[in-house]
Amino acid sequence: MKESDIRKIESALNVTLPEFYRATMLTYPFPANSFANEFLLPNDPIPILEYNQHSGEYPGIGKLFVIGSDGGEEMYYVDLAADSSQVFTFDIETGKHTPKAADWTMYLSQIEADLKEIKGDETVEQERKANKKCWEFWK
Repeated sequence: MKESDIRKIESALNVTLPEFYRATMLTYPFPANSFANEFLLPNDPIPILEYNQHSGEYPGIGKLFVIGSDGGEEMYYVDLAADSSQVFTFDIETGKHTPKAADWTMYLSQIEADLKEIKGDETVEQERKANKKCWEFWK
């Protein structure tokens, strides 16, 4: 993201984004074609604005700001009213809030671990396909 994208989010949502979020988005640490960029921490104001257009519907949080999702039933957010950089999970299906990461650095580390796991799974799948025997059509 650029500074203008961050200002666009702040203006549209009438919020001030925390410095840890701003700094990360201005120097985005994940590949453009990754699961992180698509869901966990989108580097695009459009999904962030979409995630947050109904943020008032999630009860029990001071000033919720959705930063990403798991691509399904979980939304990840920070509380803009809190002094900490803790990241929480909101389960859309159950309506429950739970801590995801104790701080922003831990959340970024979790994303890195998720991306490594995805890459490892892809490598195993490619090796399996490359080593498949012609009579093993079910693999």
